[in-house]
Amino acid sequence: MENLLQILVFKATIKTPQEKERLAPLPAIKRWTVDCEDCDCVLRVEAASISKNEIMEMVRRAGFECHELSD
Repeated sequence: MENLLQILVFKATIKTPQEKERLAPLPAIKRWTVDCEDCDCVLRVEAASISKNEIMEMVRRAGFECHELSD
């Protein structure tokens, strides 16, 4: 059975495209984007088998903070 993609959205302290490059690639993440022009620097993650806590920890290890945005 194919894993369905989930979309997780976070407020982050990632302010530039260069800072986004500090995030380590993870096989579970299909794609991520950062809207550096938004006041919340929105991090959007498309993934099949990774939890929000794993993403938040990865972001923290890269030297940034993030918090999940609710619907």
